[in-house]
Amino acid sequence: MWEQASDAWSREQWDRTLCEAHDRSVFQSYGWGEYKRASGWAPIRWVARDPGEEPIAAVQFLVKPVLRGVMVAWAPGGPVTRFPRSSEHDLSDVLASMREQCGTGGGVSYGRICSYQTGSEVLAHTFGRTFRRPLCRLTSGHTIRLDLTQTLERLMGRMRAKHRYYVKQSLTERIHWVAGNDPVLVQELGRLYAEMAGDKGLNLLPSSAADLARLCDTLREHALVVAGFVEGHAVTACLVLTFGGKAFYWRAATGRAGRELSASYAMIYQLLEHLQKLGVAELDFGGIVPRSAAMAGINHFKQGFGGEPVQYLGEWEWAHSWWLRWGANLAIRRRRDQL
Repeated sequence: MWEQASDAWSREQWDRTLCEAHDRSVFQSYGWGEYKRASGWAPIRWVARDPGEEPIAAVQFLVKPVLRGVMVAWAPGGPVTRFPRSSEHDLSDVLASMREQCGTGGGVSYGRICSYQTGSEVLAHTFGRTFRRPLCRLTSGHTIRLDLTQTLERLMGRMRAKHRYYVKQSLTERIHWVAGNDPVLVQELGRLYAEMAGDKGLNLLPSSAADLARLCDTLREHALVVAGFVEGHAVTACLVLTFGGKAFYWRAATGRAGRELSASYAMIYQLLEHLQKLGVAELDFGGIVPRSAAMAGINHFKQGFGGEPVQYLGEWEWAHSWWLRWGANLAIRRRRDQL
């Protein structure tokens, strides 16, 4: 049922196959796998086909040896299982054979997947036949999605009143807006990110200018930076990752001067306008963490733009032994607490 995509598969061939699925994700794209390769992860890509040779599932695992004889695998945004010829009736067998191929055929001792499909009891039950919920999660499993097929006027109307006010106010400021992924924009985003983290004392994910530049170089046209400049200096910027008509809000930062102008609100408006011009139909705000005091400000900012709250099907894992499962989750917890 499953076949490994050989080295002969081109970037275009893998991404074209992936884009046939409704639950496609940039984190399953060829470019994302190559970006993670520089961090020691080796991307391995698999496709499952029906008897007519049509794809019914696909997954890109990032694999890495961590100890002698112990190989771990991680599939953010995967597996992708909603192809035109996919069947919910066969999904349980597809998932079981994927685990078998990855474990026995691929030598993986511990694996974790993270589906960005909207969760449901039926789907969770199907995944639960093959996998277990992790003891420690990497993500919250919650996000906000904006439907960009609506007009900008309608999107504005769905915003909270204060968000709408700040958007209108900041759009009147003398901010020059630029969209692209050239090195200057990427460098400015990295600078603002470091400045914001230091000013607010936030425990944010590390995003150096060099790492952001490598990400944009690898993802090419799928990486988009929107930045606002005042007198030649960036005051706010964000990076979104686009793939197959969807956008994922990856990093954003606003400096001291930008916060005085409420520039981040106008930045979102400029982002939505630019994404619509590119034909992007959906923006995933990159996750929220409900009931987190530390993330309350970020949650409030994202929720105020009127998107739909979504709970992903989320993370699942498997391991060859109980001690390996506990050890992997302990390592993940320690790593997460350091961020």
